[in-house]
Amino acid sequence: MGYENRKPTMRERFATLTALLALFVPPARAQTPTLAGKVTWFGNSYNGKTAWTLQDVADICVLPDGTLFTNVFWDEGGANVQEYREGEVTAVAAHTHGWGYDGGAAVAANAKYLFIAQRVDNEGGGLKGDSWPAKGFRWNGISRRLRADIRKAAPFTGGRGGDGDTLRGAFLPITAVPEGVDSAIRGLCVDATRLYVSSPYDDSIKVYDTETMRLLRSWPVPRPDKICRDRNGSLWVSQRPSGSGDAWHILRFSAERTALSPGLTLDTRVVPTSICVDIHGRLLIADAGVDNQIKIYADLDGVPRQIGTFGVRGGIFAPPAGTFGSLRFNKPVAIGADESGRIYVASDGQTGGGGTVLECYGSNSNLLWRRFGLLFVDCPGADPRHPEQVYTKEEHFTLDYARPPGQDWTYHGYTVNPNKYPDDPRLHIWSSNARVEILDGHSFLFVSDMTGDSLQVYRFAPGTDGETAIPCALFAKKRMDNEDGYPMGQPKSGEWIWTDANGDGKISAGEFQTGGEDSGGLMTLDSNGAVWQAWGNQIRMLPLRSLDARGVPHWDYAQARRFPKPADLDEIRRLRYLPDSDMLIVGGNHGADHNQHWKPMGPVLCVYDHWKSGKPALRKSVVLPYARGANGHESAEPISFDVAGDYVFVAYTRGLPAEGVANAFVKVLRASDLSVVGNLTAEAAFGETGLLDLVESTSVVLRPDGEYVAFLEDDAKAKCVVFRWKPVIASGAPVTVAKQRR
Repeated sequence: MGYENRKPTMRERFATLTALLALFVPPARAQTPTLAGKVTWFGNSYNGKTAWTLQDVADICVLPDGTLFTNVFWDEGGANVQEYREGEVTAVAAHTHGWGYDGGAAVAANAKYLFIAQRVDNEGGGLKGDSWPAKGFRWNGISRRLRADIRKAAPFTGGRGGDGDTLRGAFLPITAVPEGVDSAIRGLCVDATRLYVSSPYDDSIKVYDTETMRLLRSWPVPRPDKICRDRNGSLWVSQRPSGSGDAWHILRFSAERTALSPGLTLDTRVVPTSICVDIHGRLLIADAGVDNQIKIYADLDGVPRQIGTFGVRGGIFAPPAGTFGSLRFNKPVAIGADESGRIYVASDGQTGGGGTVLECYGSNSNLLWRRFGLLFVDCPGADPRHPEQVYTKEEHFTLDYARPPGQDWTYHGYTVNPNKYPDDPRLHIWSSNARVEILDGHSFLFVSDMTGDSLQVYRFAPGTDGETAIPCALFAKKRMDNEDGYPMGQPKSGEWIWTDANGDGKISAGEFQTGGEDSGGLMTLDSNGAVWQAWGNQIRMLPLRSLDARGVPHWDYAQARRFPKPADLDEIRRLRYLPDSDMLIVGGNHGADHNQHWKPMGPVLCVYDHWKSGKPALRKSVVLPYARGANGHESAEPISFDVAGDYVFVAYTRGLPAEGVANAFVKVLRASDLSVVGNLTAEAAFGETGLLDLVESTSVVLRPDGEYVAFLEDDAKAKCVVFRWKPVIASGAPVTVAKQRR
C-alpha cells in the first residue's frame, strides 16, 4: 500500500532505480549484528516467501476437477488472481497490480482460457499509449490468459496491452467510464465457446466469442450483478435492488437472451453476493446478509424453491458471537462447486482490508481444507497478562509458542459485530492498530487509524457478547469529516471524547464532551490508561478518571496535565511514558536530523527520567541511523517504537543498506542508555516484506520467561511478522527499567 495508500506511478518507479544509487547515508557506523531468535508469522496460511493467500477475495471460479481461481481488485503483493489445486497455490497470474492494471471482481475459466475482470486506469494521465485509457477515464474489461499457464497472455486481434507491466494484446476494454464511477464488472461465466459478461455501467449482459473475443450479442438488464449458467444452458443473473430497502432478484434467461419465468424475488434481508449451480442441478446463493450462509434452491426447470441451507445461520455472529469455526461464515462473497459434490466458499468479513477465508467442504459438510489471508495494514497487540492472546483491529488470535513456525497460531474470533453495534467506529473509520491495556483488572482493546487521528476504546463482556469488542469510548483530535456523517451528534468543532454513558454501545448526542479547540499529535496510552499527546510546544497527559459500574472508562479534559516540550527536540512525533519508572521516551526531529517522508517519526530518540517531577532529566539522546532517498518514498527511516522490559524496539520503514538489511526490520536498543543491541530481521525466512505503512508499525510484549515478542506489520503479504528474542543476560546485568504491563 505504501505511504500514500496507492501504487507508485511510473515516474516514481523509475525514480526508485536512481534513488538506490543516490541514497544519502549519515556518517558510517559499524554494521549492526542480527539478533539470534525465532521468526514466525500469523494471519496468513503462507509465510509470503514464495506464496501467500490474497488479502481480500472478491470472486472465485471452481472447475469440475476442483481447480479454483480467485480475483480481487487490490492485493498489495499482486496475488489478485491465484490458482489453487487441493488447497495449495499453484500459480499467480501477475500483471494485476501496478502500471495501471489492477484485478477485479469476477473470474471465469474453461478448458483453454482464464478470463479475468480487470480495472485499467492511466494513473492520473501519466501513462500514454493504447495500453491505457485516455486521461480522465477508466476501462472495465477482460484479460485473457492461457489455462495451461495463467501467467501467459492469450492474445487476440484488437487486444490491448504490451506497454509497461502489461501483457501484449490480451486485454479487451468492455466499457470506458469517467474516473471515480463505480462500475466494475461483477459477473463472468463461460462455456466452451461463449463468454458472458455482466456490465452494470450500461445495464447489459454481453456475450463474446471465446476465441475471437468479438461481441456476439447483448441485451438490457437493469443493475446486473453476479451470473452463472445451469446444466441446461440457462443464464441466471442476480439483480441489485432498485432502491434502499428493496429486494434482490435472481433473473433467468435462455442462452438466446429470452427472459424465462419464474425467477426469484429474495427476502429483503438476503444479500446475494454470489451464485452457482452445483452437480445436482441446485442453485446455490451466497447470502452475506444477517444469515451469513448459503441458500439452496431446487426445481430450476420449473418453479425454483428453497430446499435447504449450508452453514450455521448467523454465521460467525451466531452464539457465541464472533467465535470462528467451520460453517460459521463471515460475509460469504463467492461460492463454487465441483463434480464430486464439494462446495467452496470464500468469505471476506472485514472492516479495513484483510478478511479472506477460503474453504472447501465435502459432500457431508466436513471441512477438507482452509486458507487464510486475514491481515492488511495491521499492527497487533498482545494481552500483557496473557501474551498468547493477540488482537488486531478486528481479529483475535491465539499463539502457541511451543509449536513450530506456521503451526503456532489459531484464528480464534472476530471482534466486530455490525448487527448489534452498528456505531462501532471500525465500521466507519479505516482502522489499523490494536493495543490491549489492563485497567482496574479488566482488559480493554484500544484501536487507532493509520495516521493516529482517532483512538477507539472497547470493552469485553464474554458472557453476553462472546468475542465481540463493545465500543465504549472514542477520541478525536478534531471534528470528523466522514461521508456518512459519522458520528452523528459530534461537536461542530474542536477535539472531543465520546463515552458510552449508558453502556449500550451506541453513540448518542448527549454522550460527547469537547475540549474546545483542535489538538494534535499521535494519541498513545500508558499502562495506567492515561492518554498522551505531543504537539506544538507541549506534551499533554489526560489521566484515566475512573471505570463506571458498567465497566466503561472515563476521561475528563479538565484533568489534563501539560508539560513543556524539551529543548532537545524541534518536534516530538512519537512517545511512550512508563509509569512504574516515571520515564518518558520520545522520538522526533532536531536540526538536520529529521524525517524525510511525512509519516516516519524522525531519527532522534531521547530518554527522560523523573518526568512528572517538574524537573525531568535527560538520560540519553541518540540519532538513529537513517538513509535519505531521491524522494520520501525511497527513504529508510525509523517510523515508530515500542518499549518492553529493558529494551526499546524501533521499526524501520525499509532496510538500511549500510547495515546489510533490505526490508523493513526492528532495531533493538537498551532503554537504560539507548545503546544498540542488534536488529531483528525476517528477510532470510520470508523474503520481501512490505514498506511499513502505519505510524505505529510495531508492538512488543514481554513473556514471563523473559522472551520478547515483537510484532511487525507486513501489508505486502497479508500477514504479521513475529520476532521472538530472548536476550542473554550476563551476571551483574542492570535491573529492569520498564516493568511488564499489568
